[in-house]
Amino acid sequence: MALSFDPGEDLAQVADGLEAVTLTRPGSSVAVAIGRALRSAVGDRLIAESAGRYMSTDMAWHLPAAELPEEPQSGDVIVDAEDRRWTVLDVEKKSLGTRWRCVARNLAVLHGLDAYVDLEKAVVSKGPAGAEKLRWRTWRTGLSARIQPVEAAIRGEQDRRVTETRFKIFLAQHLPLDRSHRVRGPDGAIYRIAGVRKPDRIDALVEIDAVKLG
Repeated sequence: MALSFDPGEDLAQVADGLEAVTLTRPGSSVAVAIGRALRSAVGDRLIAESAGRYMSTDMAWHLPAAELPEEPQSGDVIVDAEDRRWTVLDVEKKSLGTRWRCVARNLAVLHGLDAYVDLEKAVVSKGPAGAEKLRWRTWRTGLSARIQPVEAAIRGEQDRRVTETRFKIFLAQHLPLDRSHRVRGPDGAIYRIAGVRKPDRIDALVEIDAVKLG
C-alpha cells in the first residue's frame, strides 16, 4: 500500500525517503519492525500551533497503519536505521486512517548525552559448597548517557579514610532500575547505583545517583 498524505500538509522538507525503523514500547519486550516509514521536519506551522510544545529539532514520523498491529502511543520509541532513538510525543491518525503521524524527539541530542554506558545486573548463584556467589552480567549496552560529577566525600571504612566520589548519570531510556544494577562507563569505570529518580514527563531524563567504585 502506498503512503498517502493530506494535501494541506507541508511535506516539502522531507529529510529522507522511505526507511526501515523499529517501534518499541518502554516496559515491553515487543518491537515492531516497520519497513516503510517516512520522516519529515515538523515545520513552522506545527511548531506555532503547538504553543511551544514542539521544537525545530523534532521530527514527524509517518508510519503506515497497515504495518502496525496497534495504535502508537506517546512514550513509544522509534529507532531509526542509525540506532538513534526518537521518543514519541504525540500521535495523530492521518490520510483517512492509512498512516499515523508521530511527532518525536531525540532526547540524547536535546540533552547533550555525549557518552555511552552499559548497565550490569547482579546475579546470585551458589558454589559447590552451597555458598552464595555474586556476579555481574551485562544487562543493556550502548546507552546514551551524561555522567556528571557532583561531590567527593570522605568516609571512614575499617580504620581508614576513603574518598567517595558521587555522580549524576542521566539516561534517555526509561528502564526499571534499582540497586541490583550498576553502570559501567565508557572508560570501564564502575558506578554503584544509590538511587533512581524517574522522570514525570516522557521527554525528560532518568536521573541516577551513583558512586564511583575503586
